[in-house]
Amino acid sequence: MNSNLLTIAGPKFTAWQMSVVFDQGRHGKPNDDNRDVWEPVRQRQAQLLSAVAAGPRTLATYLRDALGIGDGDIAVPAFPRPALTAEEFRSPPAELERELRDAWTGISRRLASKPVHWLLCHVAWIEQGRFGRRGDDLTKAFVIGRKEGPEAQTRNLLRRTGGIPHERGKTSVFSDCPLARSWWRCFLSEQVAHATDGKISRDFAHEVLRVNHQAWERLAMLSVKRIVVINHPIARAAVVSRLSQHLSRTGKLGPADVQDVAVEIARMGLRRSLEHTLWEDLT
Repeated sequence: MNSNLLTIAGPKFTAWQMSVVFDQGRHGKPNDDNRDVWEPVRQRQAQLLSAVAAGPRTLATYLRDALGIGDGDIAVPAFPRPALTAEEFRSPPAELERELRDAWTGISRRLASKPVHWLLCHVAWIEQGRFGRRGDDLTKAFVIGRKEGPEAQTRNLLRRTGGIPHERGKTSVFSDCPLARSWWRCFLSEQVAHATDGKISRDFAHEVLRVNHQAWERLAMLSVKRIVVINHPIARAAVVSRLSQHLSRTGKLGPADVQDVAVEIARMGLRRSLEHTLWEDLT
């Protein structure tokens, strides 16, 4: 990644995101009295969605202008496949997630936690034509979702290309951006395998972390905001082990299960050093 472009794009990233989504706290509810405030947002959303519909070159140019990076070389890591379908992009299968991580081992944790880094990567990958296999267009990949309308579609694009940190906080990049989410799930799976000396394999840990999106989102939120002790590799391995046991017993896994397991592991960490706790005691 070109560090100069990160420096340039960083301050513009949040300003651009805030300019294309509505915020009732800043704008108030839409009505005739504040039409002059809301209408410019609608116009900017229309411009963005029009750029998506126009194709890779137009969208990439739009994003480069929004981030103020001109024609600078973004220097992204190699993409492991010629192109992805819209469905593969929005919800990468397990094999693809592992391919992405293996191709992107050069991405550091610091960069992987930055939404603007992922947006810059998406700009370059859009220019390379990585999103559009089997005739899928960028609209299917970036803006189509369960909700219709310019506001929902704009938010889909922001989430899928890096996250919306000014609204969703630091967890957005871990849960909302499919390619960043893939990187992090595989990275954590590797940590688990290493911490357990292979007792839990990378692929097994990865499958557990993929079982339920809401469960993964809760784990990301707890790791970043509330129960940071579970970021210790052995603690994370214990969480994965206990979640797999719960899954075997019940056949399901949800956010509440993640919460319960994380809290229990954290309580153990208050009583003694997790690093020196026997694996049998943790699991």
